[in-house]
Amino acid sequence: MANYVIRRWYDIGLMLAALAIVWLMVGDLGRMQLILVLNFVVLVLHQFEEMRWPGGSPWILNEVFNRRDGPADRYPLNQANCAFINITAWAFYLVPVILPGAVWLGIAQVLFGMVGQLIVHGVVINIRLKTIYNPGLAAVVLGHVPLGIWYLVEVNGQGLVNGWDWLFGVLMLAAFVGGIMLRLGYGLMSDKNTRYPFEPWEMARWNRIQHLTRTGITPLPLGTGSS
Repeated sequence: MANYVIRRWYDIGLMLAALAIVWLMVGDLGRMQLILVLNFVVLVLHQFEEMRWPGGSPWILNEVFNRRDGPADRYPLNQANCAFINITAWAFYLVPVILPGAVWLGIAQVLFGMVGQLIVHGVVINIRLKTIYNPGLAAVVLGHVPLGIWYLVEVNGQGLVNGWDWLFGVLMLAAFVGGIMLRLGYGLMSDKNTRYPFEPWEMARWNRIQHLTRTGITPLPLGTGSS
């Protein structure tokens, strides 16, 4: 079971998104909770877009965004630390739904999607790949950005946000990105000898070799036993 979760967490995420939509339909949620649940659904769709369809994030992250010396299918990101980062993100997005009065948690959530993800996917990766689209960007532009704006309009319009909320929200976001994603995920959990390299089909998604060659980026070698 654990192996399946590590390898197919993004498929499991779609089931959680479906349950979240049912929750929206039958639950008695306030408007801010509604926005935050929708933002969670968009997060899961964003992850599916990155990993499954059209896919390509494993090689984009390891060979373009955070390029080191490889092997490209397992370092610095592999199936295990990728699952850890993204499943932790589910909690990062759902806790504000459960605690809607803690506006700073909601601010951290929406800033991650509408600002952080937009910068990474809309600017950094597109510049490095010389593209106008990369897997994950559609969900950010069509989902995270408008929902983030809606949330901020709501909390400001209702007078629910103050300077402390912004401060704690930014600090929470920094702790998640710096501590969970970078320190643990990309740092302590990185392993060139991992039992969980990305599978060949995951590395081939979104025309890896064609995109790297067109951009002038030399593909990194894959690990022993990969093709």
